[in-house]
Amino acid sequence: MEKIDAEEGAKRIASFRAQRLSGDFCFKFQLEHKPKKSSQTVRYNGVMFGSWNERGPVNRFQLYPERVKRGKLVEVSPIELIVQNGVSPEVWIRHGAAESFVRIQEEALFKPIFDGVIYTPFDLQMPFIYWNDYTYEGPANVLSRIGQRFLMKPPEDSLSARHGISGVQIALDDMYYGLLGVEVFGVDGETRSEFTLRSFQKVQGQYIVKEIVLSDVDAGKVQSSTGFKVKGASVGLIFDTAIFDPDCNADAPKISAALFDVL
Repeated sequence: MEKIDAEEGAKRIASFRAQRLSGDFCFKFQLEHKPKKSSQTVRYNGVMFGSWNERGPVNRFQLYPERVKRGKLVEVSPIELIVQNGVSPEVWIRHGAAESFVRIQEEALFKPIFDGVIYTPFDLQMPFIYWNDYTYEGPANVLSRIGQRFLMKPPEDSLSARHGISGVQIALDDMYYGLLGVEVFGVDGETRSEFTLRSFQKVQGQYIVKEIVLSDVDAGKVQSSTGFKVKGASVGLIFDTAIFDPDCNADAPKISAALFDVL
């Protein structure tokens, strides 16, 4: 494991921020939640549509807050989120196709999207990727890969700082510059949450993230965790930009099952 200098670190941060797939994409996934003090895993279905615009990455999620039960298909309306990443991130939500998207603001950005998971709008936004104040902290082993670590520091007047986040450490793959892990620190310097990319997979000629685990940490111990596991993926798509515009209230696109690779 070799250290890099400040100039090389800045190049890698810039390269990571500019990374994207070729074309748009759609993932069918499951959220796998492991509650505190329980060995039981609770699963929820979801669909993710992804693209990029002049502001940065933009995603739309359909999340089904009904537990996945073997042999039982439950028809429920999804919770839908539109997540605009970039320097000025925003998130909108609606609870049914008949509703309009509403912007999520202030403290609600740090609350779970629905009961049963620990993912919050903040976790989906990942605003820390674009914070300008950061320091290089050297290399480390991250799940058998070498990651170069950077401590991203929130602007003083930001919502993150007001919410008690003192910094976020990100680890970028030493070879491909992709994100390997995230660690969020509170004002006392202790870890509040950990976000780890567990695996990648090549789909239709492009590498995608297959599995992510977000863990809630208290006093150095994992309290609960929610995994994001891709079950089917289709890349190289082209979406109408209206589906990512909260003012349009457009329905999510219907994509043929034949276009998906099952993972």
